[in-house]
Amino acid sequence: MMPTVLPRLKKCYLKPGEVLLATEPSLITTVLGSCLSVTMRHKASGMSIICHAVMPARADAREEIKGNAFLYVDSSLQWMIDRYAEKGIRMRDIEVKMFGGAALFQDPASLQRDASVGQKNIDAATAFLKKHRINLAAWNVGGSRGRKLIFNTETGEVLAKFITKAEISLFNCGGKK
Repeated sequence: MMPTVLPRLKKCYLKPGEVLLATEPSLITTVLGSCLSVTMRHKASGMSIICHAVMPARADAREEIKGNAFLYVDSSLQWMIDRYAEKGIRMRDIEVKMFGGAALFQDPASLQRDASVGQKNIDAATAFLKKHRINLAAWNVGGSRGRKLIFNTETGEVLAKFITKAEISLFNCGGKK
């Protein structure tokens, strides 16, 4: 019997403030702390998009950091759904998943008083998706630990592994594990 030969998947690393649109099968890796990633996949066309948003809303940002729309949950998600709309793809045909939004640097005593950046990112994404009547197929958000994600655009599967603060720093400083 001949062994099955699997095609090699393109491998990409998604940094904070980036969005990646894939039309060929890829494995996209990113590391999240308080940041939020949303994946969208249209099975029939193979078009997949993932964002790595740092802050909840562009309108709330200081003027000097408003330049990169992909730093923000709201403008990243708007860009993503616009790409599908340009292709005539309906949002009800898209599988959407959400990850991240941990409270890594929050003082536990203040959790009752103020939402962490991670929670604000989750709230911004949830409000956006609700406004646009987009349902989540899966989510893994919140908590106090970061996550490493691997998004397989060919299958739509997302592997989410909890990691430590030290591992987040290693990835964000350009190291590899």
